[in-house]
Amino acid sequence: MTEKVLIIEDSVAEAQALAHQLMEDYHFPSDVAHCLKDAEALLNQTTDTIYVSAVVDLHLPDGKVGAAFELTNQFKIPAIVFTGQLNSELRKRFTSDYLADFVFKTGEHDFKYVCWLVNRLYHNRDLKVLIVDDSISARLTLKTLITHQGFQVLEAEDGKSAMLQMECNPDIVVVDLFLPDILGYELCRKIQRDFTSDYRQLIGVSSKADENSSVLLLKNGCHDFIPRPFNFEEFNSRLNQRAEYIDNTKELHRLNQEKNRFLGMAAHDLRNPAAAIHHAANRLKSLNIENSKVKRALEIIHKSCDSIQILLNDLLDISAIETGKLVLNKNTFNLCPIIEERVQHHQIHANSKNIAIRLELPESAMVDIDSPRMSQVIDNLLSNAIKYSPKNSQTTIRLEKESKHLTLSVIDQGPGIKKEDIESLFTAFTRLGHKTTGGESSHGLGLAICIRIMHAHGGSIDYRDAEGGGSHFYIKIPK
Repeated sequence: MTEKVLIIEDSVAEAQALAHQLMEDYHFPSDVAHCLKDAEALLNQTTDTIYVSAVVDLHLPDGKVGAAFELTNQFKIPAIVFTGQLNSELRKRFTSDYLADFVFKTGEHDFKYVCWLVNRLYHNRDLKVLIVDDSISARLTLKTLITHQGFQVLEAEDGKSAMLQMECNPDIVVVDLFLPDILGYELCRKIQRDFTSDYRQLIGVSSKADENSSVLLLKNGCHDFIPRPFNFEEFNSRLNQRAEYIDNTKELHRLNQEKNRFLGMAAHDLRNPAAAIHHAANRLKSLNIENSKVKRALEIIHKSCDSIQILLNDLLDISAIETGKLVLNKNTFNLCPIIEERVQHHQIHANSKNIAIRLELPESAMVDIDSPRMSQVIDNLLSNAIKYSPKNSQTTIRLEKESKHLTLSVIDQGPGIKKEDIESLFTAFTRLGHKTTGGESSHGLGLAICIRIMHAHGGSIDYRDAEGGGSHFYIKIPK
């Protein structure tokens, strides 16, 4: 079946403009009727077309005022009345029939709004709205409004039944403030606690609200509050805005996942040619070539290949972490020897800049960790400290035992982090203003990987300015 929009409009220019806008913005095909007779013919013919919604004018040359709406209502097609004249009587019918909205023709923006609303009515079919209200009449009013916006509707009369309906995973929950067994804001808090979601939206409603009611709802998990009695156009608009937020958030999540998969595939495919270049450079270096320019070129190739390999490994790590493929293999280890081993690994780099590494470690510090991943965190912090520290300075690594966790600090005497950069410090691909002191490369992924590894361990990583200047990064590892 072909899904289309039905446009009933006697103005040829306006109908063409609307049809063009629908196709250009949302790829919706449409059928156009310029009079009531043509509209009836389109609706009565037996074809493979389904009209998902209709945009209708109130005034047609061959029918009474509102005849087009009555026709679409007869066929149970959600209709958007698009008119240049106010009709108060028709606007009162928002709680009955299949009237989705009433839009006035005032300019280009209104055409775009109508197209946006057609798109929303189409996509609302995939979203579920849970109504939580003990009043049967109130639920019926809400159900009528919400159904005419295309949503699937679930109902609950109290907090207990609402929590049972949450198993159906509704996208939007409309909660009355006063329920027989629980206050609405307490229910919102329970929903947010027990049914965590990056997308779900909660809307509070009440006819008995005082000035504190909206505050209580908004501070306990609601994303919006609408007092009764409703202005139905306002209610529909705000409900659709919540739905738009859900769809946009899901799309951003999908694009982010796609980006991470692309990064992973690209990094994986580039590792083999990068390794081949690295191997060829090593073979050429082993030939003891006397030409100084050639030797220098080989050193540049070798160093660049090392940087590329580090970047590719980090890209693979960030891709695995972001797509949920990071799996920890935790065992009980003494963290002190692991720290000492990582310091030895970086000692040559530190010696090249005459940076002293001072260790302040207890005799033993047993903890459950994924040793390779924790080593990766230590490597990143120590490597950064050496990269950004001046020559002839000192870097301190301190491990402290506390009641519920171990705290590992890496403290350098470099320039520190600017206040305006701290907020984005652990964001992927963030490059801070300071330059490395030895020409080392930096691609801005290390700290982003560190924070994700620490969160996977149930721990944390943070930063503060070191006493006397410099950076103080510290991680907390649960015992």
